[in-house]
Amino acid sequence: MSLSVGLEIEGVVLSFAQSSDPFPSRVEQQVGLVAEALNNSGLSSRAYFPSTTRGSGPNYMIWNVTVDVTVSEVTSESDADDSAFKKRFGFEVISPVFYNSESHTWADELQAGIYAINGTIKWKANRSTGLHVHIGRGNPGSEFTLVEVQKIAMFYCRFEIAMDVLHPTHRSVENENVMSNRGNDLLRDMGMSQIYQMIRNTGTVSEIHGILKYCPGDVKYDGYSDSRFFKVNFTSLQKHNTIEFRQHEGTTDPQRMIQWTKFLLKFVKFAMDSPFETIMAPGESMDHL
Repeated sequence: MSLSVGLEIEGVVLSFAQSSDPFPSRVEQQVGLVAEALNNSGLSSRAYFPSTTRGSGPNYMIWNVTVDVTVSEVTSESDADDSAFKKRFGFEVISPVFYNSESHTWADELQAGIYAINGTIKWKANRSTGLHVHIGRGNPGSEFTLVEVQKIAMFYCRFEIAMDVLHPTHRSVENENVMSNRGNDLLRDMGMSQIYQMIRNTGTVSEIHGILKYCPGDVKYDGYSDSRFFKVNFTSLQKHNTIEFRQHEGTTDPQRMIQWTKFLLKFVKFAMDSPFETIMAPGESMDHL
């Protein structure tokens, strides 16, 4: 069985790669520069703006380039004054959905896309940017079963703290955009055996959403119930039939993107294929993963 994968890549554009010309002043034109770079390399792409598409989503058959209000244009302490970054702009690239993750095609196209962007603009990641990886069940329309989501949720709770060491501290400590699943208000004071039992007692995938992304009160964010701003966004199953891994820091390096995505694919596949006894085995360190 081959899982599907899609990536959201956030960054800050600093300048043209081979020119000192100023950027266009309009956001649509700025984002269009990145989309044009992808198109010129043979990768179908468009600039996507939710407010202009009557609520429709991106076309996941092609590359999409958009803006993200969570991205700050400041890239270091030394250039935080207006004159240094006022001509920069933040952006987000959304890859197509790659349905056959067992082939090398997705990694080759991802690398080609990043190289195309690098040939047109100079860009950086900063503390506000992230790399989000969506993993789905495979074929279009396929959904994870309840048992599969239970196993993935339990396996992640077991190793969340251990996986924190793979990322800088700003992607796990006091960051309202990547909050802890295991450390949410519902699970914080529970032991692992209690968490396992609570997840195994669920009768629907929606119940798992509520546990892993617990927010007090009735909170709505962009059509989601509760919040999506956790390290792992299980609520993405409601809209996209995917589980979104959001913790990785922003990067401009395609090899790091590929390496992390391959790790997550193995993580999810192992959890899906393993019996509950393996999922709940003792040990929560990277040595046990």
